[in-house]
Amino acid sequence: MNKRRRGNFRPRNFQHNQNNRKPRSEYLNYDQLSEKDVGITEYLGDLEGFSGIIKARYSDFHVSEINLEGKVAKLTDTNVPKDFSMKMIKHNYHEVIESPNKYIPQEIWEGIKEVIKSSSAPIEIDIDELDKDARLEIHNCVKSHFGQKIVSSTIDVDGKKKIQFKKFEKGDRSDVRYQWPPDKGEYVYFILYKEKMDTLEATLKISSALHMNASKFTQAGTKDKRAVTTQWFCVRKVEPWKLIHKTKNLYNIRIGNFEFKNTPLSLGQLKGNKFRIALRNVTASDEVISAAMEHLKENGFINYYGLQRFGNDKDVPTFQVGISLLQGKWKEAIDLILKPKASDDPNSFQGDVMNAKKIYMETGDATKAYDALQNNKSNAVEAKLLEGLKNANENDYVNALEKVPKSMRLLYLHAFQSLVWNRMVSKRLQIYGMKPVVGDLILVNNSESNLNTVESEESNTNDKEEETEVKSRKQVRALTEEDLEKYNIYDIVMPLPGFDSTYPENMKEHYKEVVEELGLDLSMSKQSVKTYNLSGDYRKMLEKAEDVTWYITHYNNPTDNLILSDLQELKGEVCTQIVKDGTYKAVIMEFALPPSAYATMVLRQIMKVDTATNVHSKLNDYHQEKTTAAITSSPKVENQELMVEEDGGASLLSNAEKYEQFKNSVFNIVSEATKNDIIDESEVPNKKQKLEETNTET
Repeated sequence: MNKRRRGNFRPRNFQHNQNNRKPRSEYLNYDQLSEKDVGITEYLGDLEGFSGIIKARYSDFHVSEINLEGKVAKLTDTNVPKDFSMKMIKHNYHEVIESPNKYIPQEIWEGIKEVIKSSSAPIEIDIDELDKDARLEIHNCVKSHFGQKIVSSTIDVDGKKKIQFKKFEKGDRSDVRYQWPPDKGEYVYFILYKEKMDTLEATLKISSALHMNASKFTQAGTKDKRAVTTQWFCVRKVEPWKLIHKTKNLYNIRIGNFEFKNTPLSLGQLKGNKFRIALRNVTASDEVISAAMEHLKENGFINYYGLQRFGNDKDVPTFQVGISLLQGKWKEAIDLILKPKASDDPNSFQGDVMNAKKIYMETGDATKAYDALQNNKSNAVEAKLLEGLKNANENDYVNALEKVPKSMRLLYLHAFQSLVWNRMVSKRLQIYGMKPVVGDLILVNNSESNLNTVESEESNTNDKEEETEVKSRKQVRALTEEDLEKYNIYDIVMPLPGFDSTYPENMKEHYKEVVEELGLDLSMSKQSVKTYNLSGDYRKMLEKAEDVTWYITHYNNPTDNLILSDLQELKGEVCTQIVKDGTYKAVIMEFALPPSAYATMVLRQIMKVDTATNVHSKLNDYHQEKTTAAITSSPKVENQELMVEEDGGASLLSNAEKYEQFKNSVFNIVSEATKNDIIDESEVPNKKQKLEETNTET
């Protein structure tokens, strides 16, 4: 039997390079929500749009957090700070005559000293009548005074709990304690660089590597899964060397740029996000592209909630679950969550979840369905819900739902609000256009920092959604005739439905009509289960991107890397695959958005296209179409050889890969390997995937 080699470990490389030639294959669900389905119908201006592919590869989408000071999170240093050092605490038990703790009798205190001095038998203290806090206080007191010289442990003697104190011996777990540097803040800030995973997954991986609770790590917001992202993380009193050492073997994660502060990082403490995006196979002229970008720079975009907000299944969008919850139809909401969906992929890592949902639909037996789960009993929303149903009393659906994380349940509610908001903004623009009118709402204090408390976007998706009720705290007023010259369209806000929302008189009837069409009342009266009450909020109707820049370039291969990541720059890599006269055109753009805005809505405004993932997946075989068309249109086999690109003039017979392509072309076959090269990883919220990962280390 081969034994796993132990000793020094080489840090695991990222599971790909940015020019990965063999991305995983995909199985897509094309029956997804369209923009029209969620109220996204209008554009600013009537400029010509153009075709291009959004997120053809996840490395085409880079997101960097901007903190409250305006600093962009960029990974530039993965070393331990040189000026950080900790000193070992010297224990003063010799000087402490009387017991310093009320739970430790004087004779026990003296006995512990004697254990150290003469290696006498362990000493015990009865704690059977003490609560958990008191027991912890005893452990901490002894550790702080005796350090590693004494090992304390809770034991059971004849059915009674006791704490045993014994002298440290070789083989016992050491408890050496160090003093945090007095000149360093106790909160350690660091930049998390990640690829192809969301912030929650990265947090779980890091906390697991350090054997810590994930809640100990805080961040200002969450970042998209299908992207390359950087953001600040924070943890209290964990040495930088430990963070680096324990995480060095984690896939697609790097940390660095350590800072020390006196206050923790909290959710929402960010100014926005900087985006670097590559659009591939752009077909428009340079003039059309530049005109669209200039228009964006000058006029902004409609601040719609993007499709990510509404889930990836047309049959059961997230807002439908939210409506059922707001109606108090708990069983209906549960059935919707557990309903087998077209987006479910039986071949993916969630195949057992799909099977469990099928069992529940056919039998109604939550216990049987839960027991059928194998790999997802702890993480999947459906698993949490089935566990809740299994353990709750019969028909106690409210308590069963409590097993689903509150943030997830609130996402369902906020999806309903987002749907109404999108539809109302489209209606407002259709009726009144781009000028303020009497009755439009503006913020009284115009406080940007208080705006958009329940929003989310692809790079910041939880935005304080862990609160049960979002208290508006914002005051609005309606514009009068005298106000119209003082304000512009960018000052106008539109309400999200809630019991505390104020509605513009010029749109109130439209709000009422849409909300009632969805089965609810505009008053959004409070219900007995407080979790499902919505106070409402306000969101700017139009938004502007800041620091907009772009350039047009060319490339030859669909898998060529077009944007260098922070990690690649740190390694000194250069982007050599962008060529002046390449086969395909790309647009590389940068811009910054507030934390509530969707980058996909910026791209929609520029390109005048639907941003649904299935739309762009269908465009992502552009290079295959050209190659296949050239080959199959050739009347003679000997001419077909000329249609296949050669490396350095090498013949087909000397190149096995090219020969295989040639052979397939003769029989009009497109190989699976070629298919796999067409599309990189899928956009997770909106695509159905067949996860055939290639775990190639580079």
